[in-house]
Amino acid sequence: MGMGPPPAPSSGASGSAFGNFENTQPQGRENTGGRGGRGGGAGGGHQRRHSLALADAKKAAEIAQQKRTTSGFQFPAPGASGSAERPETRPRPAPAPSFRGGRGGHGRSQSMAVGANGRGGLGGDFPRRGGGGGHARTSSRNFDSNWRTQGQNQGQDQTGGTGQNQGFQPGHRSRSSISHQSISGMGGFQYPGQPQLMQIPGQVMIPNIYGGQPLNQMQLNQLQALQVASMGGQPMGGLQASQHAPQMAAQQPQQQQQQRKTLFTPYLPQATLPALLGDGQLVSGILRVNKKNRSDAYVSTQDGLLDADIFICGSKDRNRALEGDLVAVELLDVDEVWGQKREKEEKKKRKDITDTRSGSTAGTSQGGNGDDNGTGEGGIRRRGSLRQRPTQKKNDDVEVEGQSLLLVEEEEISDEQKPLYAGHIVAVIERVAGQMFSGTLGLLRPSSQATKEKQEAERAARDGSMSRHQDSRSQEKPKIVWFKPTDKRVPLIAIPTEQAPRDFVEKHQEYADQIFVACIKRWPITSLHPFGTLVEKLGKMGDLKVETDALLRDNNFASDEFADAVLRSVGLQDWTIAKEDEAAIAARRDFRNEKVFTLDLDGSAELGNGVHIKSLPDGKIEIGVHVPDVTHFVKPNSLLDREAKKRGTAVQLVNRFCALLPPKLSGELCSITPSQDRLTVSVVFHVNPHSGAVAEGDVWIGKGIVKSGGKLSLAQMDDALAGAAGFAHDVVETKDIQILNVLTQKFREARLGAGGEPIAPLRLLQQLDDENIPVKHNIFDTTPATELVEELVHKANAYVAQRLARALPEKALLRRHAAPNSRRLQTFVERMTALGYDIDPSSSGTLQNSLFKVEDAEIRKGMETLLLKSMQRAKYFIAGKTAKHVWAHYSLNLPLYTHFTSPTRRYADILVHRQLESVLSDGQIEYTEDLENLVKTVESCNTKKDSAQNAQEQSVHIEACRVMDKKRQEVNGDLISEGIVVCVYESAFDVLIPEWGFEKRVHCDQLPLKKAEFRKEKRVLELYWEKGVPSSAYVPEDERPKAAMSQRFSNAMAAARQAEEAERAKKEREEATRKQTETGTISTDDVDALFDDDDDNASDVTEAMAGASLAERPTQSVPGSPTRASADAAGSLHRTRSDSKVPTADVPETRLTNKEKYLKLFKLREEGGDYIQDVTEMTRVPVILKTDLTKSPPCLTIRSLNPYAL
Repeated sequence: MGMGPPPAPSSGASGSAFGNFENTQPQGRENTGGRGGRGGGAGGGHQRRHSLALADAKKAAEIAQQKRTTSGFQFPAPGASGSAERPETRPRPAPAPSFRGGRGGHGRSQSMAVGANGRGGLGGDFPRRGGGGGHARTSSRNFDSNWRTQGQNQGQDQTGGTGQNQGFQPGHRSRSSISHQSISGMGGFQYPGQPQLMQIPGQVMIPNIYGGQPLNQMQLNQLQALQVASMGGQPMGGLQASQHAPQMAAQQPQQQQQQRKTLFTPYLPQATLPALLGDGQLVSGILRVNKKNRSDAYVSTQDGLLDADIFICGSKDRNRALEGDLVAVELLDVDEVWGQKREKEEKKKRKDITDTRSGSTAGTSQGGNGDDNGTGEGGIRRRGSLRQRPTQKKNDDVEVEGQSLLLVEEEEISDEQKPLYAGHIVAVIERVAGQMFSGTLGLLRPSSQATKEKQEAERAARDGSMSRHQDSRSQEKPKIVWFKPTDKRVPLIAIPTEQAPRDFVEKHQEYADQIFVACIKRWPITSLHPFGTLVEKLGKMGDLKVETDALLRDNNFASDEFADAVLRSVGLQDWTIAKEDEAAIAARRDFRNEKVFTLDLDGSAELGNGVHIKSLPDGKIEIGVHVPDVTHFVKPNSLLDREAKKRGTAVQLVNRFCALLPPKLSGELCSITPSQDRLTVSVVFHVNPHSGAVAEGDVWIGKGIVKSGGKLSLAQMDDALAGAAGFAHDVVETKDIQILNVLTQKFREARLGAGGEPIAPLRLLQQLDDENIPVKHNIFDTTPATELVEELVHKANAYVAQRLARALPEKALLRRHAAPNSRRLQTFVERMTALGYDIDPSSSGTLQNSLFKVEDAEIRKGMETLLLKSMQRAKYFIAGKTAKHVWAHYSLNLPLYTHFTSPTRRYADILVHRQLESVLSDGQIEYTEDLENLVKTVESCNTKKDSAQNAQEQSVHIEACRVMDKKRQEVNGDLISEGIVVCVYESAFDVLIPEWGFEKRVHCDQLPLKKAEFRKEKRVLELYWEKGVPSSAYVPEDERPKAAMSQRFSNAMAAARQAEEAERAKKEREEATRKQTETGTISTDDVDALFDDDDDNASDVTEAMAGASLAERPTQSVPGSPTRASADAAGSLHRTRSDSKVPTADVPETRLTNKEKYLKLFKLREEGGDYIQDVTEMTRVPVILKTDLTKSPPCLTIRSLNPYAL
């Protein structure tokens, strides 16, 4: 169910907005407010923000970077926003005088005209002006949009000037606005030689709107488009008319529709984008939304066009784009955007103060104790550096941090560390086809007003009465219901009520624990939220199949079953090699007499690779890697090929496998089954056994025939490598596997420049290129056999890449991995150096060798986790479309690489096989794939590849939480494990639990602390503990009932309740389930809620109230992270093994046991009656693992043990 970018807003506002036709208005005070470019926002104003061409933005960023006195990147603070929690004392860098307006005087930005020589490089492949083809991506349906129209604050007038039409002038560009039917200040762009736009019939002229200024045809078209948009989207036609009419026109009188404000700017016409991108007036890239602060987003440009991401401030500058969209961005002045963000944050802080004074649950409670240091900015109470998060922020953090294996953070931005680039989105170039979202369905749009109504209704219910007002509202059937996606980066979606279950309105509480799937269909510029369609109902939360289906839909994988037509198209029911053309078979190299064994990686029917090894008369060792010849059976553009292309990749989950090809191929004909003749594409190379070197002429790549003698599993291979006496195999001997292991170790040493030093596995870096096959229950888990097989695969893939790059310099499909973010890498090096570790970041090899030298395996895993945050995943690319200096694969330390060895699992490998077939044919087979289509296919493969890896990680997370919850129920107590502190902040610290393969954040406001102090220069977090209060039993003050007692007394009560831990854990699950089913009991908001011009943080509010709130129940100890399937529960105690703290009758003995186990890990001291623990990076701490299976997907959180309560 593919869909392009959202259709044009109301009706398809036509025309380019690039005429310089500004409105001359009566003189009034000039708007110099800090909120720039806001359409119709209440109190927003319209600060003039000027745009930057690419070359000027680069120069401004270079100057800003030079002015920074220290490293740019700081590990992000766990605050609600991207800004720093405590501003540093470093001087603020002065803005570049040539590019940014001064802050004094009239406060305007300096205009900058950009000529043709101002263009920069372009990451995409859009043609120059007049090009009709260009980028090989699907077109946006906003083909006739206007991007400069925005609402205007009626309380302010904005001066405008008149001028003649001219070329692109990114200078004083007034942010145009629409308020009712007034239009002002549009302009700044006009395209020389732009083709005539379509004129929509029924245009109506607005009298005297331009004060006598003549209008050209383009301006008339634009006015008509704006008028159509302001009138609620009429005239309309097609899909939009059919969907929009019942939801908007029929719901409100026409008079109300005419008064709706424009909340977003319409998109630029697709036809204008190539020229603008080619001239450097716009740039393109992939949008990434900050999960923890959804008002912030970033655009990563392609092919290294910019050396840093573009900061997108707020939902309106994001302009309806979604995570993963390819977008066109107009660069803006960073200082102006930053000023806008600061004003918005100040507004929110003032609101927090108001909420706190009025007793709102959105803030913290007003009670305090003698340890408090007063109230910090915005009414958020601080105790030392300990920041008390609002309840809503806590709920968000639990879901965002608790539902992934590793923490994903954006760069910290602050006054001292502003982004290098900023911009706003002016068009969606391409949206991922078939995008679906799992989530829940409710009647309520959970805004602040709805939350207030919910509290009033609950109060009335407790009093035993129901107001007549509520009764009357319950009789009104809503026009829409609300879909809340599981992915917090996706906004609420309005769904027509008729698409919900028939009894949903009357029995919506019964659906609170049901998971649905929906997709977005359109997003008008007058709507705060998109409209969508309900696709299917999956089932009840907590059911493993339902949760697995949900994660597949979230990653855009539909049913894993093949359609009957696809299955029938395979044919080949009685295929044998004898039925093949004799000449073609004779042309293949025959390996049937070699001792080929099949690698059995996961026990499935798909046996994708065969290997043979033998000694040669000249003393060298021959190694052959045999891959099924999938392209022999999957012909280009066949139904089978189209299905594989759509799927992109197989998906390997813990409890399910979604295949790329039908089982007849993947499990039979394209599986190297023992004792069966199979067609292959093989790579054979001769190795010097002493040096591990392979001479240039000692590599053969070609088509072959094999007949495997038997399967060899990874477990069997590990037995052979360990010299197990019981190993026996029909084909391969123990010495053969050991020789193979020695040679692959030499390959790895040569690849990474290890120089004979022991090489420790770096599993996280390996997973930047490919997911784990087979699936590991711990992402750090590996075995010697796994490392052996992967090194053979790397060798074969590298040889194929070299061959393709030579023979197909323009069309070769290769795989690259970009170097780490330089600022993040430098910060990593500085921090590790300060801790005494010698890190050499000069190359990938030296960097990895620095980690190899770290003897403590768990500390090394912590360092690897930290290093991973500076890197991105590897990507496929086409050689002729990418600069050669970025071809290398950084993590593998190889100059050329591709994917060739898994054509039954990855569609990219099938493409590589087809290219290789052409190369091997010596010109008999021409590779005729169109270059632009190839680029598009490769981008799709990249998207699917990342989605498959995300799905696997989520599957591991779900299964691990289930296993851990079961274990906690068995032991009936806390589950404690040792972790490695990888990063310290002002009021939190990140911990990696190597045993389970999780990274989580410990929030200090969830601990029984008097206060915390952060010594930034030494990166030490001092925790001032309440003596005798266990962390697991502690309930933060703002999460207690309103009639809570004082802090000290409550802590004493918490300590006394420790013996009731098991019973309370059971009640907690029941209470959370009950609270969840009560969500959405308030009568629905009307459709006007869609059209409220909320603040940018409104989306945060609307998405935060589903599910159980932490404020409504005590925080309990619950389980945690993935278990290792191979863990030996009966084995000897390991220092990082989880330990269950089981309440017994002899409580002091239990505490003593924990004290003996864990006290040595703490850095403790007592000063002036305070009990202090120092938390520093790359040290061990014991933590309590807690899971919550009432959420979908399950959540894992952790708490640090109180060393003074053991």
